[in-house]
Amino acid sequence: MMKIVLMATFSLAQALGPSFAYVGDWGWPGYPAESKTAQGMAKIAKQLNIDSVLLLGDNYYDYGIDPEQGTDDSQFKNTFEDVYTTKLFGDLVFHVIAGNHDHLGDVQAEIDYSTLSKHWSFPSKYYSLNWNWTSTSGEARSLQIVMLDTVDLAGVSGSGRPSGSASGPSNETCAADQWTWLEQQLAASTADYLWVAGHYGIYSAGDDGTTQELVHKLLPKLKKYGAHYICGHDHLAQHLNMGGVHQFQNGMGMECCYGTGSMDTVPKGYIQYIISGHHAQGKHIGGHKPPRTIGGFNTMEFGDEAVTITTHKEDGVKLYSAQVPRRSSMFV
Repeated sequence: MMKIVLMATFSLAQALGPSFAYVGDWGWPGYPAESKTAQGMAKIAKQLNIDSVLLLGDNYYDYGIDPEQGTDDSQFKNTFEDVYTTKLFGDLVFHVIAGNHDHLGDVQAEIDYSTLSKHWSFPSKYYSLNWNWTSTSGEARSLQIVMLDTVDLAGVSGSGRPSGSASGPSNETCAADQWTWLEQQLAASTADYLWVAGHYGIYSAGDDGTTQELVHKLLPKLKKYGAHYICGHDHLAQHLNMGGVHQFQNGMGMECCYGTGSMDTVPKGYIQYIISGHHAQGKHIGGHKPPRTIGGFNTMEFGDEAVTITTHKEDGVKLYSAQVPRRSSMFV
């Protein structure tokens, strides 16, 4: 199988760096939180003048895109175009990766849809995005976000499997190719900010839980190269500091929230913030007790020396915020 690699570069003239919104597990229009979350995200997008949106998988519930319909599947219109509308988001581009539910259907159709929608950008299962800007001091700054297909790396979760487990890669050769590509991307990166995006969490206290394949193979690479991680999958918001590697999880695109059924899989002291339970009224760690929350998303604001990551409830109200410094000179 031929490996497709895309490098997209964006240049910004502004002194401050780019800003993004991101969310996972958003694609079920029957849930009221999906449209409300999209509306709240659009409001914050205008306030922050965000560059684009990252959609971190489980784009089409429950079984992905129908292979017999392909790009003609009505879900593209009903679930994406009619919810994340041009009226709300203007010409913003949505950068997409696949989740486990997408892999139950036709992921290639999701990739092919990129040629039919100017808002939907899914060039291949994994790819890299780069931004460059000038700091307020006049120094060059750069960001690289590496977009992964964690389902190809770890296998399909769910379907009656224990929390946090996955089937293992369905194609060992494709998984090995992606691991090799990722290593090359991280090793070659000179970006001031280096982030990796996937669907599955690495460690997670949520009901979907920790993904052991990523603990063993992805986390060491992130530590080695000074990179950090964003993801979805568990339908909650979570911030973990995994021995210096930060993970910010948001899978609240269409509901909040799962429980904390995998709390015992996360090493003590890793969780900096978590909200869980029906409407976020279950267990929480860090910050204040959250208000009633039915959905939500995260934003990332890149500055000269640090990125600010904020968790928002469905109407855009801030629930939690933290900063992560840019990479040290030892990695660049």
